[in-house]
Amino acid sequence: MILARITQALRDQNWLAVTIEFVIIIAGVVIGFQVTAWNGEREARARADILTARLIEDLQAEQWRVIGVTTYYEQVADNAERALATLEGRRETNDRTLIVEAFRATQIFSFPVIRTTYEELVSTGTIDLIEDEALIAAAVEYYETGLEDLSLQNRSRHYRWAFFSIADRGLYDALADTCAEPRTMTIGDYEALPNILEFPCEIDGHDAAFAEMAQRLRASDTILPLLRQRLIETSVESRSQVYWLRLFERILPPVETTP
Repeated sequence: MILARITQALRDQNWLAVTIEFVIIIAGVVIGFQVTAWNGEREARARADILTARLIEDLQAEQWRVIGVTTYYEQVADNAERALATLEGRRETNDRTLIVEAFRATQIFSFPVIRTTYEELVSTGTIDLIEDEALIAAAVEYYETGLEDLSLQNRSRHYRWAFFSIADRGLYDALADTCAEPRTMTIGDYEALPNILEFPCEIDGHDAAFAEMAQRLRASDTILPLLRQRLIETSVESRSQVYWLRLFERILPPVETTP
C-alpha cells in the first residue's frame, strides 16, 4: 500500500507526499526497533528477576547447610569429648552410653552443596544479568571456593575407620539406624538442627555386643589418639564455617535458627 502511494507520488512529482511517506516508513522502522528493544529489555529484566530469585533460594539452602554443618560438628565434637573423657578415666558412664557417644563421634554431615543456578549463570554467560553486586560477589566467592572445601566430605576418616574395624556388625547397624541424624531431615528444616545428634538413642538388646565393644575401645591402642584427632578436626570444621555464616548474614534476609 505504501509502496503504491510512493510510486504514484513519484509519477506525479508530488515531492511532499513522497517525503511524508518516507518519513512514515522510517518512523515505523524506528518504532519497530524500539519496541523490539523494549521487549528485549523487559524479557531480560524478567529473566534477571527469575535468576536472582533462584540464586537467593540456592544461597538460602546453603545458609541452612552451613548452619547445619556448624551445629552438627559441634555436637559431634561434644560426643567425642565425652567419649574421650570416659576412655581417659576422667568420667564414669555405662557401656551403652560410651558406645553411642563414640559412634556419634564418627558421623559426617552429608548434605550436598546446592549450586545449580550459579553453574547455569556461569555456563550460559548470564551472570551479568544479576544487578545486585553484593549478591553476585558473595556467590562467586562462595561457589569458587571449591566443592571439597565447602562440603567437608574429604576430611580425615581415620577414627571412623578405626571404629568400624572393632564394631560388631549387628550393633553397628542398630547404631546407624537409631543414633545417627534423622533420615527424613530436609534442607531448610531449622527446627531439626538443635538436636540433630543430641536426641535419646535407645537400642533394645545387644547387651553382650555393647560390653564387648566397650572393652575393645578401652583396650585399643589406636582409638584414643584418633579420637583426640577427631575432636580437634570437628572443632576446626565447625569454626571454619563462621566466615560463610557472616557472609550469608550480609546478603540474605535473617532466618530463625531455633525452634
